[in-house]
Amino acid sequence: MIVEEKLRLGLAWRVALSIIAAALLALTAFHVATAQADEGFSLQVSPSPLTATVLPGSDTTLELQIRNTNTTKQALKMGLRSFTIDDTTGGVKLGDNAPNEIQQLVHFENPTFTLQAGEIMTQRIYVHADANSGFAYNFAVTISQQNPPKATQGKSALAGSVAVFTLVNIDRPGATREVSLNSISVSKHTYEYLPAEISVSLKNTGNVNVQPTGTVFIQRNSNDAKPLAMLPLNQSGGFVLPSTSRNYEVAWSDGFPHYETVTNGTKTSKRLVWEGGLSNLRIGKYVAKVVAVYNDGDRDIPIVAEVSFWVIPWRILLGLLFVIVVLFVGIFVTARSAGRAVKKTSRKIRHTAPTDDTKK
Repeated sequence: MIVEEKLRLGLAWRVALSIIAAALLALTAFHVATAQADEGFSLQVSPSPLTATVLPGSDTTLELQIRNTNTTKQALKMGLRSFTIDDTTGGVKLGDNAPNEIQQLVHFENPTFTLQAGEIMTQRIYVHADANSGFAYNFAVTISQQNPPKATQGKSALAGSVAVFTLVNIDRPGATREVSLNSISVSKHTYEYLPAEISVSLKNTGNVNVQPTGTVFIQRNSNDAKPLAMLPLNQSGGFVLPSTSRNYEVAWSDGFPHYETVTNGTKTSKRLVWEGGLSNLRIGKYVAKVVAVYNDGDRDIPIVAEVSFWVIPWRILLGLLFVIVVLFVGIFVTARSAGRAVKKTSRKIRHTAPTDDTKK
């Protein structure tokens, strides 16, 4: 009886463990399925942006590599949309669709296609410019899901989409490439410590896209032959669209000491870093001289402007002044005390009466 009872208990335990294991497996499977369902839409595309110069009456082919970085197969479709740029903030806003002239200008080799997880394909984009085309066409090529997920109860659905900005110049008579300087400024006229932040605003006053480059030279004086620092302008190689402006921010931080931006989660703060040595101690007036360059189709055209600013590490200067004052007061008090002691000693010597021995 005892043996049978033990067998029944053992069987019951095995059944219970099997049920628990099955439940855990089901929960794990549910978790994995939920994670896959909740995954965001993800594609890698290159190059970005797409740029081309097209002759009137000719065809040009652009190639865009698309990689499916999702863990599942994706049915995708190509599209075209317009976009605008805010001159003040530089933000880009996509339109709902592209104008008819863009729809007639651009065609895709594969308007719809399917990519397996990790698969890469090359999408060919055909651009045809007729003899009456304009000077520049700027639009966004979009890659989106053919069947975006539907919203479920209590959850919203986000349709996946990737936009690649495309800039097309038409090389026809009358095309002008011209850039003007809107402004050059500094965030403050006087800094205690670096970095000094310089802002350069350039405007495309021509009718085709331009790609300005240049350098901001940090100097003691405007005509110095050897600058203290050379900061690249438009290092990312961005374009300026016709009749729009673009701001470029550069920072000179090679100082002792200098501030560094520290990010902790969503919060940012500044930390004073004592690195660089006394040779990089910055005090006095400096000049930021910008030399921006663009190509007008025949040669490089420079744009030169400058702005001045001051670096006054007043707390360091106050500390040095305090040390100097303390040293001066200490020397003065010591010298004065020594002088009084000498005078007192000399008086004692003069007023001491002669002894009998000295009289003899």
